[in-house]
Amino acid sequence: MAVRYNPNPVRTQEPLCQVNTWDEVETSSLYTVECNGQAQTVYHTDSFDYVIPVVRDDSPLQVTVQVHKPFEEAVVRPAKAGILPKREGERLSLSLPRPQKLTLELDGDLKTPLYILCTHWAPKPEKVDHLFESGKIYNVGVLHVKAGETVYLEEGCMVFGCIDAFIADGIRILGNGVLNGCVWHPKEENGGKPMIRMVLCNHIQIQGITVVDGGQWHVLPGACQNVEIDDINIMSRVCTGDGIDIVGCEHVALRHSFIRASDDCVCIKAASHPDPAANRDVRDIRVEHCVLWNAEPGNAVEIGYEVRCDEVCDILFKDIDIVHCEYEGNQSGGVLTIHNADRPYIHDIVYEDIRIEDAQEKFIDIKVLDSKYSLDRKRGRVEKIYFKNIEILNGAFPVSIIRGFEMANEMSRPQDFYFDHVVILGQEMRSPNEMRMVVELAHNLHFGEQIYSARNPF
Repeated sequence: MAVRYNPNPVRTQEPLCQVNTWDEVETSSLYTVECNGQAQTVYHTDSFDYVIPVVRDDSPLQVTVQVHKPFEEAVVRPAKAGILPKREGERLSLSLPRPQKLTLELDGDLKTPLYILCTHWAPKPEKVDHLFESGKIYNVGVLHVKAGETVYLEEGCMVFGCIDAFIADGIRILGNGVLNGCVWHPKEENGGKPMIRMVLCNHIQIQGITVVDGGQWHVLPGACQNVEIDDINIMSRVCTGDGIDIVGCEHVALRHSFIRASDDCVCIKAASHPDPAANRDVRDIRVEHCVLWNAEPGNAVEIGYEVRCDEVCDILFKDIDIVHCEYEGNQSGGVLTIHNADRPYIHDIVYEDIRIEDAQEKFIDIKVLDSKYSLDRKRGRVEKIYFKNIEILNGAFPVSIIRGFEMANEMSRPQDFYFDHVVILGQEMRSPNEMRMVVELAHNLHFGEQIYSARNPF
């Protein structure tokens, strides 16, 4: 029989507070939304508002947004969607040919966007072990999920707490409800636990849910295999609020999802967080058909810094819209980044069909280095990195960096980078100079038939 929640009596940490009534859940005073004539609940944070229309099929949608303040310009992203809002006063009409995950921005204000996150209905299985019912609020603390169990969040529920699984094969976290982490941290500070932590698990499915406002990393598989994550929404608003960190895993797929992160949106690591078992090799990771918004800290798509393993390989990032990569100002922020600060051989990484609408810091940032995060005393390698059909559509022309490592008794030269139809502000790049790329201690950058190296003039 399903239980509404299952707080474990043995906890190492308690939430700071509870949310007990819907009156305590903030809703938007700026936006009112209807989808196909049906009113939608628009939730509010101090960094964004969001609405989650749940759809049953891929039929066209008519979304209307009433804005409760004057504005000059409204922009809908990603640009690939081709959605041009029709305006009558402060009322916007959006005709969607199919359900999509969109951002609406007024007058370029990145602190008051509306996220319209169309999400397909995730049907309830016959067997549900942890059921959270529509229209209800739950405070679960830490929900411990065991092998073979299913968690189901019905549309219209809100669960305050986090989910934890340890050596639990065959778990499923499904539904269209919201997992909210605001109870784990002071409003303006990070803290608490990962929102969904899975360690040494095999055959995991996460589908349809929304994870919002955690105090640290949000979705965190560590030392896991065969993980399928589809059509989820992740939104953070405090520093170190990574979207998804794939740590020491093999055979992971993340698809059709939206991530707004106040740190790395998608990050691949091998580290002791969430567990020492996750200091292991990473292979066969697929991130496809996603929309990303990287707020001020961190990177949009990152491999590193903590990569304490022997090998990271066979990674694909494909068909991704990066609507914003905001300025970090801490020397590591960028759109497509690899920071090998430990010993692994990182190779065969593919970035393909990626559209970038706002790159406020670096475009490509790839380094072998010794950093404050390093624990290994030997530097690894970075080789065979592929960029195919990458385009920066708007904004300033960002710099790029590829840099190796050299000390008296150690040297690492990143090499074999392939650039195939990389376009910045309408111009196809044919050399590192054209890309405004700094290349130091690195070899074999391929632009068509031309090969460039740090030892040769560009």
